[in-house]
Amino acid sequence: MTDLDRDHLIGNIVDHLGHAAKRIQMRQTALFFKADTDYGRRVAAGLGLDVAAVERLAAMSPEERAGATKPGTFS
Repeated sequence: MTDLDRDHLIGNIVDHLGHAAKRIQMRQTALFFKADTDYGRRVAAGLGLDVAAVERLAAMSPEERAGATKPGTFS
């Protein structure tokens, strides 16, 4: 992808994920971070999320991440 393509991808993800509950934003952004740290950081920044919290979630097992983002968290 070109830099412009990446910018558009991030913008589209932020736009669509911006309508989700914060706990879903956190969980999904942690998965993006696991795939590529720059990708995750850019999505987190676009959503106004705490990047350090996203990094902590990314380091967790899937089960730990699900527990850390259960309903009622990140309200």
